Amino acid sequence: MGLLRLRIEYESSWFDQIETAQNHICDTVALPEHENASKIIVTRTLDLMSLPISYEWKTFDTFNTTAFNESDIFMSRMHYNRTCYDSKTETFNLAPGRGIQLIEPLWGMLRDPFDHWCQHKSLHMPGQAKADGQSKAHIMPQGYAPYTYTLSDSEPLKVESQEQWRSHGLPPWHSSLRPSSDPRIGTTFTPPHNIHLDLGSSYFNIWGDDKGAASGQWFYNTYHARGQPFDRFIAVEVETLNDTKAFRQIPDDLVGVYTLMNVGLTMDKGDKLNTVDMIKRVVKPEDFFVFKLDIDSAPIEEPILENLLADNPDEGGASGLIDELMFEHHVNYAPMNAPWENPQGVGDLHRSYNVFRDLRRKGIRAHSWP
Repeated sequence: MGLLRLRIEYESSWFDQIETAQNHICDTVALPEHENASKIIVTRTLDLMSLPISYEWKTFDTFNTTAFNESDIFMSRMHYNRTCYDSKTETFNLAPGRGIQLIEPLWGMLRDPFDHWCQHKSLHMPGQAKADGQSKAHIMPQGYAPYTYTLSDSEPLKVESQEQWRSHGLPPWHSSLRPSSDPRIGTTFTPPHNIHLDLGSSYFNIWGDDKGAASGQWFYNTYHARGQPFDRFIAVEVETLNDTKAFRQIPDDLVGVYTLMNVGLTMDKGDKLNTVDMIKRVVKPEDFFVFKLDIDSAPIEEPILENLLADNPDEGGASGLIDELMFEHHVNYAPMNAPWENPQGVGDLHRSYNVFRDLRRKGIRAHSWP
């Protein structure tokens, strides 16, 4: 039990030291204890993500329960309460039951520590070539993240239990039926939608000259092709794209689903292209919504971020609509200040830690996008 408690606090140990460690982050990550932890975390995440493509999750709890994996003691956890719909009051209310789902810890540079950014100080994973700066090996998306739950408040959630965890699949908190009250027939329920919004999309399967950096293909493979197809796939790119080239790249089953907005969104009040207002128009609370924010411009990203952190999800705030967020937080610290062109006035790596922690506390599975 002592070991379990220690490793659960692995992320906390980084919060304790990041204010000073950010000044020599590559040296800190390379310390033996962090190199060993990084190997365990990334190896486990890659293992979960490497499930054969033939495996899909079209229903809740697709996979059978399994043993708690010892590597998971390094992971962080999202905690969920259970709610049920009351047709008399037309509200969702707390109900017995709770759940836990793993998520990668906030550690190091908030990037794959085996990527090349620390140059000769970068960690090396035996048997794997050095990544090219766009590695997503540290990200544990929903569907690939082990989870467990109980439907009773009296039944304890034994985290280390041998038979309570599901390694893959859709947890009960993925989405829910959408209730609608009709005075003629009573309450009806409609299926939720799976929606993806990509701010900073570029082309579907290539970014610049790098296919490995293409976000559209990654989201398609990670979610859509796993039995949870997107009902809407909205790609937003301010750089001018060739429409013919863009639509030639998308798979057949995204035709009619994929929308390319080749304009820049804003956060200007009253603007029809206001990012948060668009999210509220498109997404409902019961939907599963994956939001990627990476437009390589801190002055545009920061107002979106600040809005999500400050809003009240119980009063219609957009943060309550986001299930999963992939966000590259452009702040000022070495070695990332060079490729990010020394962003000013947006804080440092220590601030990034607080931002991702606060987003997760609001119930968003927030990941640091490369």
